[in-house]
Amino acid sequence: MNVKDILEKRRSVRHYDSNYKISSETLTALVESASKSPNGNNIQATRYLIIEDANLRNLLLPIAFNQQQIVEASTLIVMLGDYQAFNKGNIIKIHEEGYQAGYFDESLRDNLANAAINYYESKTKEDLKLELTRDVSLASMSLVLLANEAGFDTITMSGYDSKKLKEILNISDRYLDVMLIAIGKGIKAGHKTVRHNVNKVIYKNEII
Repeated sequence: MNVKDILEKRRSVRHYDSNYKISSETLTALVESASKSPNGNNIQATRYLIIEDANLRNLLLPIAFNQQQIVEASTLIVMLGDYQAFNKGNIIKIHEEGYQAGYFDESLRDNLANAAINYYESKTKEDLKLELTRDVSLASMSLVLLANEAGFDTITMSGYDSKKLKEILNISDRYLDVMLIAIGKGIKAGHKTVRHNVNKVIYKNEII
């Protein structure tokens, strides 16, 4: 199934077979592919916190408005952005790895690394939050598409208490939580949704 077909057919599924398991190998392969998603300056800030423990899922259920996919889906992933990815050391290390792999020469290595370092140095915390949100969202969409391609059902969730989630999971302020993704085998199809006609969302040269 191609990407266009997946987008046409996918639904946000809220009811899952709680007995269905996704193997660790399959999940790792999905995340590995999703990690190839576009990201700013290749700083690779997206982190995937997989919640397997049933007790933790039960604790998360009430802070996510009792959405049953929290406990029923085969996999629950907290999609995070790592603020430490903006650190100079991380940027230099990643570009050195690219150089060692033969992807570019020393000059381009240094130009790319210095451009990224200089770019982030002037950013505010809110600017960096936006950078993380962009990168994690791109990876999240890739993960959803890959999971659907593999025959699984998915739903993305922003409906949860962020502060309480971070408390329960001991997530420090080093990380920005962007969304939750549930993956599994649906037992009830998600409902269809109406989308705007394409001519309503396309503008050229200026937006009214």
